[in-house]
Amino acid sequence: MAEADRDAQSSDTYMRRLRKTIPRVLVAIDAPQLTDQPWVVDAIDISSTGMGLVLPEEVEAGQRVFLSFQLDERTEFSRVPALVRHQRNVFSGGVSFEAWSTSDRLRLLEFLVAWYERDG
Repeated sequence: MAEADRDAQSSDTYMRRLRKTIPRVLVAIDAPQLTDQPWVVDAIDISSTGMGLVLPEEVEAGQRVFLSFQLDERTEFSRVPALVRHQRNVFSGGVSFEAWSTSDRLRLLEFLVAWYERDG
């Protein structure tokens, strides 16, 4: 395996460890280019850069969407811009967060830091 491939694989493994599993979190996916009504799907996990979601078949890699979700009683987000990175099957897909407000980004980071400190 080439050194660059090992570095990329190591980085990907590290990022996966930093994802927080978020059971019982529903995410509204607004994709105006596909439908007038948002889909409501289950979240799989979240990190500072994106989310794993149960994506509908209609949502394909490369599409831009907006996400709305509530992580706990104090941490709620509305219409976060995201890019669908992959759609492996109807049970697994991933999105990366795109440009969003500094205050929202800080609230997500505060949520994640509190979780890391509490649960490791």
